[in-house]
Amino acid sequence: MKALVFYAPGNCKIEDVQSPTPDNGEILVKVNYAGVCGTDVRIYKGTKKIKAPRIIGHEFAGEIIEIGKGVNEYKAGERVTVYPVLFCGECYACRAGRKNICLNRITLGYELDGGFAEFLKIPRKAVEDGNVVRLPDNISYEEGAISEMVAAAYNGILKANVKEGQSIVIIGAGPIGLCHVILSRLRRPKKIIVSEPDKDKRGLALKLGADYIIDPKEISVKEEILARTNNEGADIVFIDVGLKDVIENAFSLLKKGGTYILFAGCPEGTKITLDPNMIHYREILFTGSSASTPECQKEILNLVSSKKIDIKPLITDILPLAEWQMAFESKGNYKALKLILQIT
Repeated sequence: MKALVFYAPGNCKIEDVQSPTPDNGEILVKVNYAGVCGTDVRIYKGTKKIKAPRIIGHEFAGEIIEIGKGVNEYKAGERVTVYPVLFCGECYACRAGRKNICLNRITLGYELDGGFAEFLKIPRKAVEDGNVVRLPDNISYEEGAISEMVAAAYNGILKANVKEGQSIVIIGAGPIGLCHVILSRLRRPKKIIVSEPDKDKRGLALKLGADYIIDPKEISVKEEILARTNNEGADIVFIDVGLKDVIENAFSLLKKGGTYILFAGCPEGTKITLDPNMIHYREILFTGSSASTPECQKEILNLVSSKKIDIKPLITDILPLAEWQMAFESKGNYKALKLILQIT
């Protein structure tokens, strides 16, 4: 089969490799489409370390073509996506119901071979734990391939406990920021304000549900948000860009008792400076949001299937696997929102 294999930073190759065969309890998926994530680009650039060689790619959808002995809950021909993180189920995080931050997590495309390949063997544990998620009939493979990304944003919505009537600020209108726009709108907020320097992304944010947009290059984000919130500040701020200054300055955008959700990977070694009195006296809830769960991904697929949300506008382009480097460059230069590779 054809696969995109990572060997070292700056060194990925499409190669002919041996197709996998499912063992007991495993299934084999023919991958149709796979999404390009910022983490894939970080792996390629060397800012996220994984062992090589490795077939990368952790956002994908396809068809089950073979099942291993003992698999009864799935059958060949079913259309599926797969939540890529395998949880141990035994560490304190898993026991507390926070599988997404499992201490012993392993991930398809990182520690195990991933979806930038014509065929992918899904491990027994992933099958048993419900990571294999069926696609509703009215959802395309392309939508299935980006549903893991949307599920990750949904986890942030749950952590923020977005409620009706709140003022929501979203910093950054990249793929995750736009997902936060789409998903926040479901909770009937009073207003959604998006700060984003790119004109086209600001326009898309408006189309997807933002009430106000801010160009941070032209006006003061803080002054504009205060003006839009009766000089109180926002109930919730989502930080969807990994920029030190932006992360530090965003605390001043919140009202007393507000919630700050950091959903942005930063270069290793990044440090921020903040005034602890801002947290203490204003009772700011400051937390991060990382990954999600199979349950979140199922809920996203249900929302798409029921037409409550539309995630197709997030897809910038679909390219053949052979053009992976163009896709990585476009993603790394922030020129595109969501790029998908057509695998088969």
